[in-house]
Amino acid sequence: MKIKSSKIIKFIRTAYKVARRSIATYSNKFSKHKYTQPQHVSLLCLKQRLRLRYREFVDLIEEIPGVKNELMLDEIPHFTTLQKFFQRISSVIFERILNQTIGLFDLSNAWIAIDGTGHACSHASTYYAKKLKKQTKKKRKSYTKNCIAVDTDRQVIVAQRVAKGPRHDARDAIPLIRKTRSVKPEGYSMDKAFDDEEIHRTVREEAHAKCMIPIKKNREKTGKYRLSMLTDFNEEEYHRRSLVETVISVEKRVLGDVNYNRNDRMRNKESKLRNICYNIYRHTIIFILKTSLYFTRIIEDFYKA
Repeated sequence: MKIKSSKIIKFIRTAYKVARRSIATYSNKFSKHKYTQPQHVSLLCLKQRLRLRYREFVDLIEEIPGVKNELMLDEIPHFTTLQKFFQRISSVIFERILNQTIGLFDLSNAWIAIDGTGHACSHASTYYAKKLKKQTKKKRKSYTKNCIAVDTDRQVIVAQRVAKGPRHDARDAIPLIRKTRSVKPEGYSMDKAFDDEEIHRTVREEAHAKCMIPIKKNREKTGKYRLSMLTDFNEEEYHRRSLVETVISVEKRVLGDVNYNRNDRMRNKESKLRNICYNIYRHTIIFILKTSLYFTRIIEDFYKA
């Protein structure tokens, strides 16, 4: 995958800044202290961004001196060092790092959209998987379910819930709503899969925000907040939900859709790392656009003068 060196440097710089704010320099006072934890996290983020395996990634980074300079490394760690670090790092750390990436953006008056997607655990083509399913009549293979809450204005992932799939989206809605209360959202948009009175109640009473969820046609119309959708439902506010689909599409296109790890715990961490990398990627793209616009205006003002 070809990416300009300047973009790689901006990405690794942001990742390193976020990692230093999120995680201790060393995991233990008795460790070798050759590499720091923020350096490892930054390299893992860059590996995910480049969509490479451990061996290929280490070989490539050896040829990019700017990465070593940004991370203050004398030498790139062996690929097994990164592998073992990813295995032992706690999943809670990834939640902490994601919260730090949110601080890169101004999330005032956020409107949150929630939806879920799956990350495949098999490298087989879709065509092959369909043919195999028809021939053997087996159930589909499990996958990693990644349910995210997105700020629709900045298209940033604000909260995440990752678990083994198949899994219904509504199971993760209330924990995600509670996680996003810190950004004080103006409202929430979700599709019909989230049509539940308890979800409505959590948004209205705990998050103190609007809630736009269409009522299912074939379901009994009960519940105080669900019934309010018959009169208060706003199509324009609800259709901001489509931007969560945009975020999912960009994340899969840029960072890949397949989890390479062999067990569910590692696959879950890989999906969380992908969400972190998306926010860093989003910040890098916005920074590049702002910089190019700034210099364009300077050049235009110069020629006008």
